[in-house]
Amino acid sequence: MTIETKLKSNSERFVYAFDEAKGLDTALLGGKGAGLVQMMAAGLPVPAGFVITTEACRRNQDGSFSEGLWDEIEQAIRQLERRTNRGFGNGPKPLLVSVRSGAPVSMPGMMDTVLNLGLNEETAVALAHATGGGFRFAADTFARFARMFADIVLGLTEELLHDAEFLAELDAVKDEPSLRALVQSASEKVSAAAGEPFPTNPWGQLRRAVVAVFESWNSRRAVRYREHHKIPHDLGTAVVVQQMVFGNLGSPSGTGVAFTRDPRNGDPALYGEYLENGQGEDLVAGTHTPESIDAVGERHPAIISRFKTLARELEVVYKDVLDIEFTVEEGVLYFLQVRPGKRTAEAAVRIAIDLFDEGVIDSATALQRVTPDQLRQVLRPRFVPKAVQTARTEGKVLVTGTGASPGQVIGRIVCDPDRAEARAAAGEAVILVRMTTSPQDLHGMLAAQGIVTAKGGSTSHAAVVARALDKPCIVGCELLDVDALNQVVRVGGREFAEGEYISIDGLTGEVFAAEIPIGTSNPGALDRVSRILEMADSSSGGTVFNRVSTPDMAKAAIAAGARGIGTRNEEVLAASEGFETLVDAVSTYAQGDAAATSAALEALEDVLAETLVKIMKVVHPHPFAARIADLSSGRAGEAVANLTDSAPSPGIWLPLGAPELVRTQIRALIRAKESTAYPDNVMLMVGGTNTAAEAAALRSLCDDAGGKSIKLGIAARSAHCLLEFPEIAKHADMIWIDYRSLAAACYHYPDDLVLSRGVLRSYIDGGYMPINPVEQVDDVIKKLLPPISQNGNSCQFGVTFAGWTVNEEVVSFFTQRGFRHFGVESSELAATRLLIGRLTSSTS
Repeated sequence: MTIETKLKSNSERFVYAFDEAKGLDTALLGGKGAGLVQMMAAGLPVPAGFVITTEACRRNQDGSFSEGLWDEIEQAIRQLERRTNRGFGNGPKPLLVSVRSGAPVSMPGMMDTVLNLGLNEETAVALAHATGGGFRFAADTFARFARMFADIVLGLTEELLHDAEFLAELDAVKDEPSLRALVQSASEKVSAAAGEPFPTNPWGQLRRAVVAVFESWNSRRAVRYREHHKIPHDLGTAVVVQQMVFGNLGSPSGTGVAFTRDPRNGDPALYGEYLENGQGEDLVAGTHTPESIDAVGERHPAIISRFKTLARELEVVYKDVLDIEFTVEEGVLYFLQVRPGKRTAEAAVRIAIDLFDEGVIDSATALQRVTPDQLRQVLRPRFVPKAVQTARTEGKVLVTGTGASPGQVIGRIVCDPDRAEARAAAGEAVILVRMTTSPQDLHGMLAAQGIVTAKGGSTSHAAVVARALDKPCIVGCELLDVDALNQVVRVGGREFAEGEYISIDGLTGEVFAAEIPIGTSNPGALDRVSRILEMADSSSGGTVFNRVSTPDMAKAAIAAGARGIGTRNEEVLAASEGFETLVDAVSTYAQGDAAATSAALEALEDVLAETLVKIMKVVHPHPFAARIADLSSGRAGEAVANLTDSAPSPGIWLPLGAPELVRTQIRALIRAKESTAYPDNVMLMVGGTNTAAEAAALRSLCDDAGGKSIKLGIAARSAHCLLEFPEIAKHADMIWIDYRSLAAACYHYPDDLVLSRGVLRSYIDGGYMPINPVEQVDDVIKKLLPPISQNGNSCQFGVTFAGWTVNEEVVSFFTQRGFRHFGVESSELAATRLLIGRLTSSTS
C-alpha cells in the first residue's frame, strides 16, 4: 500500500516519495526536494527517497511529532525498503539514509544534515559483508555517522572521535571483531560525552534526526542569515530522507560538485571538483584536496562523459546554470542535488546572453537573470577592493573628509587651477587640492579628475560645482594645509609635493597616499551588457533621462543610453563660467533698481541661451528639459547668498515669487530651441510647484513669452502637490515626482539629510523611522498619489532619483502606477534601463 492510498487527501499529507511529488511546488518541497523530484521525473539516476514538507516543519516546532506525521514517515521508510530491496535496521543488506534540510530559499551551510543514518553494531557488520568484506569501509562509515549524530543531534563538539587514539582504532579495523570493537568504542565515547546512551535503534535515530533538522530552521545562524538576506522566517524547511550511496566505497567511487557553466566568468565549459573515495562532507568541509572534473575524466572517461551529458540535459530542463552534487558508487553515477548556481556579476550577464543565443530562454527571462546590482558591478570603474583594504591596513589613508560627489579616481596633486589646466592639457591626470574653491577656479576644476578641499561642506562651491560636473569631490579635510605658493600639501607633519600621486574616494571621503589600482570590465563583458540593455529598451516602452551640465556630459549620457536629457539652469551656468550672471540678476532684483535689473536679466538671458544651445546641439533630437534655477534647493541658494553682498529677495524661493526671473529663463530656452531647430519636445521644468493655480500661471507665462511650442513640466516635491495632482495635470504636459525631495518632505527633513546614508541608516536601525525611503515608498506617498489613469488627459508622468541609487521596489511602485519616465544619475543609467525592462517584461 502506498502513502497516497493510505491517506485521504493531499491536504492531510506531510510526506511524499520523490515519484509521487511531481507538480508540487518548491514552497512545499523545499529547494532540495523539488530538485530531486524534477531530476527523477526527467529520468536521471537519483537514489530513492521522500520529502517531509515545509508544512510539517511549521506544525512541529516543539521537538515532538504529531502521530499522523510519524505514521507517514514510517510508511515512507517501509516503501523505501521495498523499492531498494534493503532493510532499515535489519537484514543482510541494510538500508542507510541521509537526512538533509531543504528550505524553499537556498541557505547554504545554515541548517543541518545527518548522513549514514541507520547504523549500529549489527547493521555495520551487515554492511561490511554486503560490500564484499569491506570492514574498513563499514568502520569509516559508522565513524562518520557517529560524529555527525553527536554534533547535529546531541550538540556535542565537532572534534569528538577525531582524537589520535580513536583514529588509530579506526585504522586498525580489518575484520569483524575489530569492526565490532570500533563501533562499541565510538558508541561509548559519544555516550560518555552526551551523558546518555548512544541510540542503536535506527527508528529512534531517524526520529531525532528529523527533529534536529526541523529545529535547525530556528538556529541562531539560520535566523541571522534570513535577517541579512531578508528571507521570511515563516517558510520552514523541508526534510529530505534518501537512500545513501557511497563515494567512499573504493575506486571508482567518489563525490563531486559541479556547475554546468563556470560561475566565475560564465564560460560554457563544465566547472567543478571531484574527490575520489570520499563523501560529500569531505568536499564541503575542505578537509581534503579535490581534483578538477577534467583531471578525473582522464582516469574515468566513461563516468565523467556520462555526467557531462546528463548535466547538459538537466540544464535544458531548468533553463539555467546549475550547481549539481553527485556521487559515484563503484562506477555508478547518482545525482544528489541540483539548484540554480550562484554566479558572479560578469558570469550572470554572459550566461543570460549565451542561454538566449542558444534558444534556451527568451529575452524576458534573460532580463530576469541579471539584477541591476550585478550590472552596476560589471560597469562601475572602481578601486580593486583588496588594494583598498591593503592601503587601509598599511596606514595609507592620508586624510578623511566629507564625500561630496561620488567616484574613485587617481591623479597627481596640483594646488593651483592654472597649473591643473596646464598639466591636464599635457595629458596628466590631476587632482585639484585647494583650501577652498571659488568661481575663479572653474577652469582647474574642469581639467581635474577630482577635487579635494581643506574646508567647506556639502553646500560649498567645490561641492556644488563638482556635482554639476559629475566629478569625485571630497570637502572638509580639516587636517590638510594647502600651500599653493610653494606647491606643497602638508598633513600630520608630512609633506606631499605637487606631482605626487593620490587616490580619492568621493563616496567614503578617503584620500589615499597611494595609487590604488582601478579594475575595469573586459570588452567582451561590456558587449554583452550592451545586448542586455538593448533587450531591456525594446521591452520597456519607457524613457530614461539623465541630468547634465556640460556638452561633454551630454555626449556621455547619450552614449550611455539616456533617451532624454535634463538640465538645471544654475548648474549649467556654474559649469560654464556663467554663474555670476545669475548672481548679478538675483542681487539687482533684490535691490529694486529697475535699470540695473533689466540689464542683469538681459545678460543672464544671453549667457543662459548660449549655454543651453551648446548642450542642445549635442543631444538633438532627444527630449530635452531645462529646469529653472531652483534657488530654494539649499545648495544653489546658499551659493548665491555666499557670492553676493545683498540679501536675495525672498521671492526667489517661490516658483512665481520673481516672475521676471522666470520669464528670462523661458526666453532663453525659446531662443536656444529656435537656434538649434529643435523639435517640439523641449520642456521648461519648474520645481517647488504645489497648486493647480501655480501651474496655470506658469502656463500663461510660457504662452506670453511666445513659448507655445515649449512644453511645461512640473516637479512635485510636496504632499500638497500630490493632493492636487489631477488638477495640476490639466495645465502641465508632464509632472515629475522629485522623489528624494518628496521623501524628505514626508518627515520635514532637508533633502541633503536623506543623502547622508550613514546618518539615515543609524536612525532607521534605531527604530526612529519606519522605513528606508531609498528602499521603500512611504505610506504618505502611497496614500496621496492617485492612479494616473484617473487624470483623463495627455499629461505624462515621470520620477527622478537625484543622488540616489535606483531601488527595484521603489521603481516597481511607480511602474505599477503607470510611470514610464525616469530621471537618474549618470552612474545609474544602465541599471535603470535594465530595471524598467525587467519590470515591464514581467508584467507584459
